[in-house]
Amino acid sequence: MMARCIELLQKLFGHSHKPKHPHPPVFFPLIAEAWISIGTNRVRALLAMLGIIIGVGSVVLMVAIGSGSQKKVEEAIHALGNNILIIMPGGNQQQGLRVNFQQVVFTNKDINALAQLPTVEGVAYATFPVQQAVTSYIFNTKTSMVGVIPDYFAIRNWVIEDGNNFTSEDIRLGKRVTIIGSTIAKKLFPDQNPLGQTVSIGDSKLRFLVIGVLQVKGASLEGRDQDDTVFMPATALQTYFSPYSPSPVQTIYVKVPENVSMSDATDDIKETLRQTQKIPESMGDSFMIYNLDAIMKVQADSTAAFSLLLGAIASISLVVGSIGIMNIMLVTVSERTREIGIRKAIGATRQQILIQFLLEAVMIAGIGSIVGLVLGLGGGWSAQYWFNIPIAFSMWSVMMALVMAGGIGIASGLYPAYKAARMEPIEALRAVGA
Repeated sequence: MMARCIELLQKLFGHSHKPKHPHPPVFFPLIAEAWISIGTNRVRALLAMLGIIIGVGSVVLMVAIGSGSQKKVEEAIHALGNNILIIMPGGNQQQGLRVNFQQVVFTNKDINALAQLPTVEGVAYATFPVQQAVTSYIFNTKTSMVGVIPDYFAIRNWVIEDGNNFTSEDIRLGKRVTIIGSTIAKKLFPDQNPLGQTVSIGDSKLRFLVIGVLQVKGASLEGRDQDDTVFMPATALQTYFSPYSPSPVQTIYVKVPENVSMSDATDDIKETLRQTQKIPESMGDSFMIYNLDAIMKVQADSTAAFSLLLGAIASISLVVGSIGIMNIMLVTVSERTREIGIRKAIGATRQQILIQFLLEAVMIAGIGSIVGLVLGLGGGWSAQYWFNIPIAFSMWSVMMALVMAGGIGIASGLYPAYKAARMEPIEALRAVGA
């Protein structure tokens, strides 16, 4: 048996007897030998891979969760509309004290004044949401009702998938017509087309005609289902459900042109509303203006930082995995001192010994990274399916994890391989009592 092993080693590491046509180092047999060496110590190899498996899987999964959260926030903000300023009642605060206690009431005068500004592309408003029971012929549900004007859907980037929008006559006369979200359509009309159907709303069972169904919008920043909403003319909601409200205008949405600075538009809007509201210079604003682009930037930056933090934390396990591989390879070199001595005695070069042990470390890291990648992808899909956690896998995170794992395999196996390559044959054989 020993003679057969020596013969195999001579084929792997022996030099050719034809000096005029020297052969290059045999690389593929070295890979086969490394694979055999790993297979003979499977438990040890598995323990060495464990850190890499956990590291790669954690990096892929954590980065995917962070990217998914960032994407969900961006989609929710984008669903509110592009270049949108939202104006709501409320006084500003300075040093914890309210500057203005006056409760603002927006009117059509404010809307018309804002629409005339050169820094404004469009203006729409909505009423305060009202919770009411909505019933079709068979099904019923409780949902939010919002009164709007026709321009509301265009400014909010909300597409009417089926049917028509409200008309100016619907607003002027306060007609009993509705446009419903996709969730409401599924709840009340699961097996039929909602268009042309009527729904009864509230305790008085007022009948409203469905004239449109909206495209799916998704969840808001607060996690509320925006498609679970019934829209009607603002004047109709005020007439039938908020008769004591001084004005149907609750929230104003302002569309800013692409070539106009949001800060310039904000300044113009603030100055105009202070004039229409007749607010003295000594008093603070009685309204608040929210810049969705600024909110989106802050949210995007925070979620990106969170994603990087998760990836950095997960990368620690890759470092731990590299230490494990180095320890295992050092033990392997110590146990295979006799083998190293025999190989060098029959002609193996330092380069071949170095490649031999370096290949083992790289293969351990490579196999571990592939298994970790599979576990990370599987864990991400499972989390998305079972726990509804937003997941967004990216090619750069996968490539980063694999490149890091390969680099760790080379780095952790370099010193043990160098130590094995530097051994002298006689000293190696003497060290084991040969």
